[in-house]
Amino acid sequence: MCFAYGRTMLFGGCSIALVYEDGETKYYIPNKGFVVGGVVPEKSIGMDNESAFKHMYNRFHLQAQMELNENGSAVMGMWVEDGNKIVFDLCNLYDNVKSFKVPLEIAAKRKERAIYDLEAEREIFVNTGA
Repeated sequence: MCFAYGRTMLFGGCSIALVYEDGETKYYIPNKGFVVGGVVPEKSIGMDNESAFKHMYNRFHLQAQMELNENGSAVMGMWVEDGNKIVFDLCNLYDNVKSFKVPLEIAAKRKERAIYDLEAEREIFVNTGA
């Protein structure tokens, strides 16, 4: 939790992946593939409230554990938005696709604004056609 808070405050965001290997949950920072949020609704807190960060992190970690048990992996995404809040999002990682077409389609179905390209470290916005 402290690591995620520090990275979010220093770099403007953090992604932490959970996988189940060798009978235990393991954590890593994903660096390839595409992250698609919207597994559960996003939540945000004021960025100057460390106690609220801890509470929200623990809440999303529990949801990530449930997603891990159901689908084999989960990613917790946190980022600073509008310079005054931290947004939490529970995501899926698509690291075995060659293009962002499939992740964009999934994001559109979930009504997400964007996906995140981990390797290029950039958002790719969903074209809603509106």
